[in-house]
Amino acid sequence: MSFLELISTTQNGKLSVQLGIRIKIAGLETLCPVSRPCDGQDAFKKDAQRLTHDIQQMQQQAQALFGSGASSPGIDIRPDMPASEIWDILSTISDDGKLSAAFNDMDESQRRTVAEHALTQCNIFSGKAAVFSKRYDSETGLMS
Repeated sequence: MSFLELISTTQNGKLSVQLGIRIKIAGLETLCPVSRPCDGQDAFKKDAQRLTHDIQQMQQQAQALFGSGASSPGIDIRPDMPASEIWDILSTISDDGKLSAAFNDMDESQRRTVAEHALTQCNIFSGKAAVFSKRYDSETGLMS
């Protein structure tokens, strides 16, 4: 049984569809929308692609949390990803050695962009940004 359902409504003679999740808690059940109401197939397809992308990001973050390391094929850091998105993935890696390896596996320009993000946009006094700031060498662009 799928927990995803298509929700269709008609207002003023106009059809609208959106994706929903059926939730059951303590014997009560409700259908919660997880996408915007779409008045056409193209709009719905775009929303579905956005949700698919979000789920893929969650898969990568979960894999990092389970300690897979960045060298494994499950962590997908692409050249076109923004630094903030890369940092979100890297910061979920629990093992500091694997974090360093994942960071060092990226090309130099991407490493420097992510480093700038981590050092200027994140709290370098706590969490993975603190680990990063201690281990990052700005001359080589690598983590130790």
